[in-house]
Amino acid sequence: MLYKKLYRNLFAVMLGTAFISVSLFTACESDVVDLSPVDKLSDLTAYETAERCELSMVGAYDAAQCGMYINSDNGWQRGYPFGAAGIEQGEMRGEDMNLTAQFYDITYSSNYSVSSTNNVAMWETSFEAINRYNTVMEGEKIAKENGVIDEATANQYQGECLFLRAMTYHNLLVHFALPINAEGNNNYGMPLYLTAINTPEAIEKGLQIGRSTVAETYDQIIKDLDEAEKLLPDAVAASKISRASKGAAIALKTRVYLHMRNWAKVVEEAKKMEGSRFKLESNPGTPFTAQSDNSESIFSIENSTDDNPDVNGSIGQMMSARDGGRAIITSSPTVYNSKYWTKDDKRRDLLLYRASDDYYYCDKYQDPTSQDAWAPIIRYAEVLLNEAEAAARDNNKALALEKLNEVRNRSLANPATEAYKASDFADMKSLVEAILWERRIEFHGEGRRWEDIHRLAVDDLFPSKGIPVKIEYANARGEGAFVVGGEVKAEWFGASKKFIPYTDKRFIWPIPLNDLLRNPTLAAQQNAGW
Repeated sequence: MLYKKLYRNLFAVMLGTAFISVSLFTACESDVVDLSPVDKLSDLTAYETAERCELSMVGAYDAAQCGMYINSDNGWQRGYPFGAAGIEQGEMRGEDMNLTAQFYDITYSSNYSVSSTNNVAMWETSFEAINRYNTVMEGEKIAKENGVIDEATANQYQGECLFLRAMTYHNLLVHFALPINAEGNNNYGMPLYLTAINTPEAIEKGLQIGRSTVAETYDQIIKDLDEAEKLLPDAVAASKISRASKGAAIALKTRVYLHMRNWAKVVEEAKKMEGSRFKLESNPGTPFTAQSDNSESIFSIENSTDDNPDVNGSIGQMMSARDGGRAIITSSPTVYNSKYWTKDDKRRDLLLYRASDDYYYCDKYQDPTSQDAWAPIIRYAEVLLNEAEAAARDNNKALALEKLNEVRNRSLANPATEAYKASDFADMKSLVEAILWERRIEFHGEGRRWEDIHRLAVDDLFPSKGIPVKIEYANARGEGAFVVGGEVKAEWFGASKKFIPYTDKRFIWPIPLNDLLRNPTLAAQQNAGW
């Protein structure tokens, strides 16, 4: 991504998702200095020196940050799968942010198809990235065997790639598969590609790999994260937030186990982070104003002024109503008006009011013109709320209340009087409801909303049941819609944005047409209804 821009095009051999041909792949930028012609590099030359080994690892992060939006030589960079697009798509699939233009309407109105750009890009860039991680792991192993890098460095690189692979596969699950406790869709999870596909022989083998079950995919994700935890250091030099660490692997496990509904394991993993270098910042805005150096951000995808998802993809451009921002994705009354969000909560300072349309906008990404907002992937606040929810569902009310208050109190004006008490909750169900609302408030604008809608589809306590009904921006603007504790009126919702049950094919995205045409194994395993 940003570490050694001069050398950006030195590395990477990788293959697109269709497994049709082997191609050399460059990073998002094309304006960097080539020290050697890309087409002269091979897997071996990419790992001949310690510096090139480091650059290959940087290339793996680059694949996570910024794949190409369309498959052509002039493809656009949009921050798929994690540089920005993951956050924007995660919000547009939910209801807590609204849409001012047609830009994301395919996602917002659930009008996608096997050829629509956003879901196609998420699938294709994710599998391109997975192949990059696998290629780097194999290359770094050879470098260690040849004495180019030492064992500790090789272990770190392997751990980083395993973390990235787990993160990418989990993101694919929440978009392209049903949750683990929902029946249907032949129980299809993801095709598990665990070795590099960069030779004709490997391509043939790859074409034979079908979709694993949802449970099998989750098992592989946990296996990768367990191994990553063993291999990763506590921090990677100066890039402690934008490079995976031991804490990042543990934190991601708390999220994954929550989706697996393994409450005991969520708590077990969260306990490992107590006393670590990670802690909540006193100000909820600090992880965004000090994105490269704060104690709360566990892992983020780095963007910069010269390496970002560009004007049509960066988070600040899409969400900010500040000068230079496009203000396409707005905050919604569905979350602003919640009775769970107190009027003087400090997190309301992370919203920006624009009088011209009488609407609020997420203000976590405050410099839209530079387009350098890092994409927040996981913060310590999430670990605490993951633990709180798991504890509540496992009938540990004291622990659940403690962790919920730990996150909420730092944003309250008067925590001594406003903090939740055990007597505030008549039963465990009401406590879980408060935790779920806290997640919506705390992670507003960070792309987490769809993940919760997805995992709660058939929940026993608070089933989302599917894609929620959504507000039509034009119906609510200028209507004084934003009122703390106020009504969310039925007339604000769009006729084309009605509730879609999880049993509808649109609840999960389809495998793209390209892979259906090129890969007979996946063609026979398309998501139901598509």
